Order: sequence, then structure tokens, then C-alpha cells
Amino acid sequence: MKINSPYTLNILLPIIGWSILCSAFSFFLILSLTSFELETTRNTFLYAFPSLIIAFSFLGIVRYGGAKFWFGEEIKTINEGISSFGNFLVFGTDDIKKIFTSLVYISRSTTINVFAGGLSVLVLIILALWANQASSFDLMIVVIGGVIAIFFSCAFATFFCQQAMLGAVKECRRILTERGEGTEDVILSSIAPKFYFIFFLPFFTILIVLLFIPSFNFNSAMLCFIALLMTFIIDKVLFSYISNSLKELQGFAKELPVGERAVFITGSLDKEIVDLSEALNKASEQIYSSKKELEKSKEDMIKRVEELEKFFKLTVNRELKMIELKKQLKKCTEKQI
Repeated sequence: MKINSPYTLNILLPIIGWSILCSAFSFFLILSLTSFELETTRNTFLYAFPSLIIAFSFLGIVRYGGAKFWFGEEIKTINEGISSFGNFLVFGTDDIKKIFTSLVYISRSTTINVFAGGLSVLVLIILALWANQASSFDLMIVVIGGVIAIFFSCAFATFFCQQAMLGAVKECRRILTERGEGTEDVILSSIAPKFYFIFFLPFFTILIVLLFIPSFNFNSAMLCFIALLMTFIIDKVLFSYISNSLKELQGFAKELPVGERAVFITGSLDKEIVDLSEALNKASEQIYSSKKELEKSKEDMIKRVEELEKFFKLTVNRELKMIELKKQLKKCTEKQI
């Protein structure tokens, strides 16, 4: 049985859970690589790191839970308009527009909030360790571990948040479309930045491996750099490939209203895109056939109307002549009398 909780909180809780897991990984990574020569320095890290993670997680829960003393207008709009189960509680056009705009804002701000929270924890930890005379090497390891945790937390927040709100965003668009309203005025983010997460993923993976290699020399660094460069090129090619496929779809969509038979031809060899192109061509053919049938029906209707007009004119003219003849006959009859 689901607990009736604020909609935004249901989105945030898995993100917090993942962030805590990333923090735990970073925590043990730092402990395994640092020496912390002073006992006070080690104790500072052991107690301050988990405490700050719990504190910032609690602040996130309070904010996204809709606490009256600390929440944004967007969080309030979403929680008042959507139940914890994703059902809409308001149906006014202006309310739906506000919910859609708020969902777009939350999808962006959640990643920013996770980044800001992680960075704050990292800065506070660095300051606390520096005050307790931690060595430069230990501080560097803490920074690297913290950056790794922040990256994986932000990556998950970016993808999960939009996935979790998929149904609500789709419902908003459906309602607004049915009412003749659009969402073009809302500025959406590009898909391009998401692909850079794919590039940085092997970067941090290699970085973690390198941290455990005792003898790290120039040759190893060059090999890692070349591997990362190759990964970046592959990601860029992948993005260009998908981007071009989406542009093909956009061009096909512009051809549909023209009136001619539109055929979508893709250069892709992937089964999913080919299947999509076949489905689009079937839909296009149905639209074209329906349009032709409609045009034919319109022509038949025009001909039918013309025939009716001719028939009407003939019939009316005949009736008018009959009336005129009756009047003349009546006059002749009266004169004879």
C-alpha cells in the first residue's frame, strides 16, 4: 500500500537514496587511500562526512516535502495539482499550464540542487580537514572522491527525474492539446548535455582505477588520455547519429501537411528506427488516403449540390410558369363571364 506523500517528495527520495549510496562509495574510497596521520583529522572525517550527508538529505526532504516555511512556488503548484499517485487534482487550463511549467523547472533544478548540496558538503569537509591539519595528499583524495560522488549523483538525478515525471508531463500535454493550447512558450533543455554524462562516466571509472595504481607514470597518463579522447569521439558520433535521426523525423513531420504522399526514408540500419519508419509510412499512407477520400467526397458533394440547384431551378421555374398560366386562365375566365 502506497503512502500518500507529496508528489515531488516521491521523485526526490530515490535520488537521495542513490546520492547516499554514492557518498558511501566515496567515503570508503577516501578511507582506503588516505592516511590521516592525526587522529583528530581522521575522526573529523569519520563523523563530519556522514553527518553532513544526513543533514543535506534532510533539508532536501523538507524542501521537496512541501514544508510551508521553505518551498518554492513550483513545488507548491505541483503538489497541489498532482497527487502522490500521479493523478491530477486540478483541471483548469491555467492550472495545467502552471503544472507543466513547474515540472520543467523541477527537472532542471533538481540536478542543480543535488550538485549544490554535494558541493557544499565537499567544501565543508575540506575546510574541516584543513583546519585539522590534513595533508595536501589527503585533501586531494577527498576532493577526487567528492567529485566522483557528485558526478554520479547528478547523472542519476538528471535521468531519473525526467523519467519519474514522464507520465505527468505527457498528461499535461494531452490536456492542453485537447483544449487547443500549446506548450511552445516553455523553453526545454536539449538532449545533448545528457550524452556528455556518457563521456565522463569512463573518465571517472578510469580515475578510480588509477587511484589504486601505485606506480603511475607519463605513459599511463597518455594512454588514459587517448582512451578518454576515443570515448569522447564515440559519444559525439553517437549523439550526431541519433540527432540526425530525430532531424529526419522532424523533416518528415513538416512534409505531412503539404498534401502530397509523404514517404519517410531513413538511412539507419537499426531495427528500432527502421520499424519506426515503417510505422510512420503506414500512418502517412492512411492520412493521404483519408485526405484523397475526403477530397473525392467533397467533389461528389459539390456535384450533388450543383445537380440539386439545377433541379431546384427547373422545378421552381416550372412552378412559377404554372402559377402564371393559372393567373392568365383566371383572367380569361373572368372576361368571358
